[in-house]
Amino acid sequence: MSEKTYQALVERMKRKIGSPGAQSKQCVEIKRREDDSADDWARMLEDLCTVENVTVIPLDDTAEHIRLRWNPEESMS
Repeated sequence: MSEKTYQALVERMKRKIGSPGAQSKQCVEIKRREDDSADDWARMLEDLCTVENVTVIPLDDTAEHIRLRWNPEESMS
């Protein structure tokens, strides 16, 4: 596992989460790509699960396709 590949994965997620469509729905679907390391993916999921007001919903048996939901109002209070 390389910090560089992990950071690239995190940056890709941030772009998806920050997109106007995801922001208006407060939810986004994300799939693990073939070139994403399994360790990096697992680490990212672990990190996401620790973020307040963020819900990680697995959409398949392997959690390689997930939906993220968040509630910015809750995080402001």
